[in-house]
Amino acid sequence: MAQDIKKSAIDKISAQELQHLITVSTGFIDAYIIDCYKKAPMLLPQNIVLSAQDSPTHVKTVEWHEKKLPTFSVSDPRKTLGVALVIEGEEADEHFALMCNEMPTSIRLRISEVVDAENNSTDKTILQHVKIGERIYHVPNLDQIQQEIGR
Repeated sequence: MAQDIKKSAIDKISAQELQHLITVSTGFIDAYIIDCYKKAPMLLPQNIVLSAQDSPTHVKTVEWHEKKLPTFSVSDPRKTLGVALVIEGEEADEHFALMCNEMPTSIRLRISEVVDAENNSTDKTILQHVKIGERIYHVPNLDQIQQEIGR
């Protein structure tokens, strides 16, 4: 009986939440710092990035594993070439591409280094602003981004 309850609880945890719990339990966050046009840089957990590929920046979709994924751009509109990061969704049909200027910088942080910052943004694609040292970053609201691109 207790085994059934444990199994039921585990079934309810999404793969993304499970990856998050595993990452958090180590005390470190492996993340990408992504330069964003007219926004604070984005802090994105590496474990939700499935792939990175060079791409023209002004495209509505990116092909990945024979699927056309919608794009959400944070790149400078004056740039014509960039990098598309394939972002994992809860379901395979919820994957999308995050269009960046270039391959983001990789960083390993202690969880204690990441501190909430004031969030005065009206941009619904920003979940939270955080501070690492003296620098401000934003954590994206992936659910809102998926809504905006029609996923």
